Amino acid sequence: MTTWEYASVITANDNESQRAGVSVKLPGGGLERQQGDTSSVLNRLGGEGWELVSYHSSGAGTWGFEQFWLKRQTS
Repeated sequence: MTTWEYASVITANDNESQRAGVSVKLPGGGLERQQGDTSSVLNRLGGEGWELVSYHSSGAGTWGFEQFWLKRQTS
């Protein structure tokens, strides 16, 4: 039987300071801040076998928020 594990990548952008923070939550772990931009983090995870399954974006005023959900086969 095929089983999957899931992870999420969260990016919060502050338009006033032009700084973005990218965090990753992997199975069994906490939310960890990452070095690099969203693309580099997603590309690294893709190289580790994760595939994108869903994406959500929202924003209001001077901030923005993106969340990516990924999955990887475990067996």
